[in-house]
Amino acid sequence: MTSFFHAYDLRGTYPDQIDEEVAEKVGKAYGTYVDGKVLVGRDGRTHGEKITEAFIEGVKSTGTDVVNAGAVPSPVIYYGSVELDVASSAVVTASHNPSEYTGFKFTKENALAMSREGGMKQIQEIYESESFDKGDGSEKTVDLEKDYIEFVAEKTKLETDLEVAVNYGNGITAGIGGKMLEAIGCKVTEVNSEIDGDFPNHLPAPGEKEAQKQLKEAMSDEELGIIFDGDGDRAGFIYEGDYITEDEVLALFSENILEKGKGKVVHDLRASKLVKERITESGGEPLETRVGHTFISEEIHEDPEIVFAGELSGHYYFPALDAPWDDGLLAAALMCRMVSEDELEKLGAYPDYPVSPELRIDCPERSKQKVVSSITESYTGYETSTVDGVKIYFESGWALVRPSNTEPKMSVRCEADTEQDLENILSEVRENVEESIEEFS
Repeated sequence: MTSFFHAYDLRGTYPDQIDEEVAEKVGKAYGTYVDGKVLVGRDGRTHGEKITEAFIEGVKSTGTDVVNAGAVPSPVIYYGSVELDVASSAVVTASHNPSEYTGFKFTKENALAMSREGGMKQIQEIYESESFDKGDGSEKTVDLEKDYIEFVAEKTKLETDLEVAVNYGNGITAGIGGKMLEAIGCKVTEVNSEIDGDFPNHLPAPGEKEAQKQLKEAMSDEELGIIFDGDGDRAGFIYEGDYITEDEVLALFSENILEKGKGKVVHDLRASKLVKERITESGGEPLETRVGHTFISEEIHEDPEIVFAGELSGHYYFPALDAPWDDGLLAAALMCRMVSEDELEKLGAYPDYPVSPELRIDCPERSKQKVVSSITESYTGYETSTVDGVKIYFESGWALVRPSNTEPKMSVRCEADTEQDLENILSEVRENVEESIEEFS
C-alpha cells in the first residue's frame, strides 16, 4: 500500500502505515531518484530517530551519500541545503499532525519544494516497482544551528530590546527558537518548551485555539506572542491580546518587504482582498496561486521578481531576504523587528472584510471536477478565475469553490463587503455546490 504518498509529501501513521521497514524502502526509492548527496534532518517525534535511521540506511544502500543534520526545524534543513549546495534534502516530519503520525518532506536544488509532478510521482513509481540502485553511500554529520541563527540575526537584528512570549507546542523549534530570538535582541518567555513528540499539551499548530489560549495565559508585559508549528515552517502571532489573522500577517509582511524594494508578491487565492490592496498600495504586484506550498515554491524559483510569498496556512517565504523557502523562524524574527519599530500600529487602520470559515462539503473524488465545471458554467456572467477550482467575483465580494487535495470534499470560502453580502453569497454558492454534488454523485 502506498496511500501515504500525497501531493506534497509522504505522511502516515506509525507503525501501521509507515514503520522502519517502509522508511528504509522509501530511502531506497529516494536515493535511486536523486542525483548527488542528500541532506537529512528530522523533527522531535518519539519515533523520528528510528524512522530517520532506517531512511538513511535505505538512501545509502543505493550508493547515495548522506549529510545528517539531526533533529532540527525544517527551515534549518532548507537553509542548509542552499549553504551546503546539496542536490536535495529530506526532512522526517509530520508537521502539526498528531503524535502517531510520521512522514517525509523532500526538496530539490536551492530548497525547491518537491511537488507530485516534480518528483514525488517518480519516487512512488520506484518504490512500487522496487527497481532500486545498489551501492555503498557514506554518511557524515553536520551542525547547522549556529550558522542558521547567524543568518536570521543578520536579516532581522533589533535596534531595541523586545519582550516576547513563545509557545513551541513541544515541537522541534524549542531546541533553537529561544537562542535565535535572543540573538536578535529579544527577552523570551517560553511555553511548552520541552521537546516531546507526544505533544501532551496541544497539537503544535498556530491555528489551534488551545495553543493560543495557553500562550495568552502566559503573557503579561510581552509585546508579542509567537506560536510555532511542529516542524517550524509555520508561525502565528498574538499582538495586544488578539491573534493576528493570516490575512493581516500577509499584508504586514508584504508592506514591510516592499518598502525595501518593489516586486511581485505571491499569495494563495483564498486570501482576503485586504492582501491585494496592501500589496498594490505599497507598489507591488499581487499574484494569486493555487493552494499548496509546492506551487508557491515553484513560482518563487521560476520568477526572480518575487520578493515575498505567503499562504493562509501560515507558510511565509522571503526570497528578498535570501530565503526562498517557508520559514516560521525567520517570519517570527521579522515580526519581532516590525513590532520593535511600531509597524503593527497600522493594524488598526486595516479594513475588516467579513469572511466565511472554509466550509468542507462531502464530495466523491470522481465528482470533484464535474462539480467545478458545473459551478463555473453557472457563473459565466461573472468574472471568474480557474487557477484552482473556480473563484467567482461578485460586485460585493467573492466565492471560492475548490476540491480538497487531501479529502473527498469540496471547499467553499467567501468574502464580502458586509455581513449581509457575505450571507447572501455564501447561501447561494453553497446551495449550488450541494446541488451539483448531488447531481454528479
